[in-house]
Amino acid sequence: MIGVVLWSDASDRKAVIWCEDQGDLAFLNSADELLQSDAFFDAGDVVQFDMEVQASMRRAHNPRLVLEQAGAGLPDALRQSVSDVATSACTAKIIPFEPRAGRVVAEPLQVSEA
Repeated sequence: MIGVVLWSDASDRKAVIWCEDQGDLAFLNSADELLQSDAFFDAGDVVQFDMEVQASMRRAHNPRLVLEQAGAGLPDALRQSVSDVATSACTAKIIPFEPRAGRVVAEPLQVSEA
């Protein structure tokens, strides 16, 4: 599988990867794999990895750097698109419905106690 690193923490050697199949995100915990290199992935790096599903969570294993910083703007672009959606949801114009002319509005039903 190939994906773009959206978030990483070099000190904990963890990362979240957006996968090429547009499915669920994959989670990488390299501390489990004891990678020998001191270098770790940064947000925007394109990586290739093996994937397995454990407890309905995608886990990335055996990660390899394909292209450094190829998607460097992707995490910020995703944050901005979420912000734009939230803003547009807050600025929706609500149009009230008015009864049509000449139409009789029925009286509300009365509940009788028997």
